[in-house]
Amino acid sequence: MKQSVVHRAWVLAVALAVSGFGEGVTAQQSLQSGRGQANAGSVRLRPGFSPDPRSVAVVARGTIDARTLNLGAGCVGFVTRTPDYIVNFAGPTPMLRFYVVVPGAVPATPTDATLLVNTAGGGWSCNDDSYGGANPTVTVQNAPPGQYDVWVGAYLQGANVRGRLFVTQLETNHP
Repeated sequence: MKQSVVHRAWVLAVALAVSGFGEGVTAQQSLQSGRGQANAGSVRLRPGFSPDPRSVAVVARGTIDARTLNLGAGCVGFVTRTPDYIVNFAGPTPMLRFYVVVPGAVPATPTDATLLVNTAGGGWSCNDDSYGGANPTVTVQNAPPGQYDVWVGAYLQGANVRGRLFVTQLETNHP
């Protein structure tokens, strides 16, 4: 009896792994999302906020390799366990964009930042390079209200990339 229970549990675990169920479990175990603490602070914003964009100084760094978290395409770089910034958004908006600007950024060098966003809907969006340059952008279309946890990562392990994280609702704002 004991052996058949162990066998069934093993079969279930294999079936779940093959199906892809629980992909976010690795991220939830490695990253601290939804807990209200962030390296560079947090902000509460409402639709139509001003000034737009809102920005904060960040240092991209960390020891957790985003590639190993099964978050999806574009999720690269090294991040900390704690998000770098938390945006609590008070209402729905057609578009909410997060982007990082690192002056003089060059792809795949110690100046290259990456971006991971855990959206209010619980999904993950990531980016490394955007708009023809080395600065990352994540755009959330039809963004629901709620908490957005934002990680700014360093493309190379051991790098400390200094830049600014921007939050905007305007299509014209990007790196």
